[in-house]
Amino acid sequence: MITSKDVRNKRFEKAAFGYKQEEIDEFLSQLEAELDEMERERAEANNKIQILADKVREYMKDEDALKDALLGAQRQGHQVISEANEKAESIIAEAEAKAAALEDEAVRQHAEAMEKNREEIAKEKEALIEAQQQVADFKKSLFDMYKSHLELISSMPETVEEASNYEPETAEEIAAAVAAE
Repeated sequence: MITSKDVRNKRFEKAAFGYKQEEIDEFLSQLEAELDEMERERAEANNKIQILADKVREYMKDEDALKDALLGAQRQGHQVISEANEKAESIIAEAEAKAAALEDEAVRQHAEAMEKNREEIAKEKEALIEAQQQVADFKKSLFDMYKSHLELISSMPETVEEASNYEPETAEEIAAAVAAE
């Protein structure tokens, strides 16, 4: 590749009837200036390319770090979800166990209360039967007494004349006659 230095140092031999030396020198000066400009632009472009390449390398490192961070975050997210699911299952199992224990306790208490109620009902039935028996016995004795009183009253003379002819037959009739007088 030809550089501006090559153009500057290039010398041509002089020949008769050749090109004008001033035009050649002027053209070479322009060519040298353009080559200098192109070299400067190329150097700037190379610097920019180098800067961009450095940035690309930096971004690649950042990309790797971001990938690692993302993978770490994903792993941690999966771990958090897994732990949350385990804890939820544990809480559910504990709640179900407590519910079962409460249900068992309630069933036990209900059974005890039912047994106590049955015992009380049985006692009350026995007391009722006994009371009914006592009422029946009282009623029978009352009827028997009423019956004997009726018989006694029936055997009493209705008039005074009959009363003088009346003679009690039993001790009860005698006691009743004495009580009446």
